[in-house]
Amino acid sequence: FEPSELNLLHVNTKMPPFDNLLVRQALAHAVDPNRLPKYRGAEFSKPAKSVVPSDNLGYTDDVPRYDFNPRKARSLLRQAGYVNGLAFNMMASQSPGYYAELQILQANLKESGITVTLQPAEHATWHQLIRKDLSPVVPYGASRFPIADVYLTQFFHSSSSVGTPTAVTNFSHCSVADKQIEAARVEVDPQRRNELWKEAQRLIIRAVCAI
Repeated sequence: FEPSELNLLHVNTKMPPFDNLLVRQALAHAVDPNRLPKYRGAEFSKPAKSVVPSDNLGYTDDVPRYDFNPRKARSLLRQAGYVNGLAFNMMASQSPGYYAELQILQANLKESGITVTLQPAEHATWHQLIRKDLSPVVPYGASRFPIADVYLTQFFHSSSSVGTPTAVTNFSHCSVADKQIEAARVEVDPQRRNELWKEAQRLIIRAVCAI
């Protein structure tokens, strides 16, 4: 059934090693989008195609693709200087549903030479810690309706970056689509507004602010 929530991996574009686009691209190619939906069940989950919920006005699946490809991921890591693979720590909620899925992701990434050490924390504490930039990658699920502006603003506009006075949930510190997000808010032509939202999604995915 829909509408539903969207789950993404938000990648901190300002924090090493993910300040390197090649590393972010490698991570994107290392994630199998079918793994978690298979675990959850096809009746409840499906792979996401963009960085806003699919039922939001302004959604598009005409965006850059990073297919699951461990060989490509390893190649990109080598180009970035990580010839022996990549290792990083990630804050993990101890909530049973969250933690089980992160263990699945952990095993998935290992196939591409990416070793993730999970640092568990009680769920409420985890929420506090990820808002202090203590995790370079943040898994986060949320429902936002009914238009793309809400999700784009809260998760991908620079004014929403965690650690700032106007922080919301921009864990990636993404700013590549600020212009499009702002322009769409005041655009009176519905078709042009939708195109701005779609362009914002393409820019965000091209920059691998989220997977």
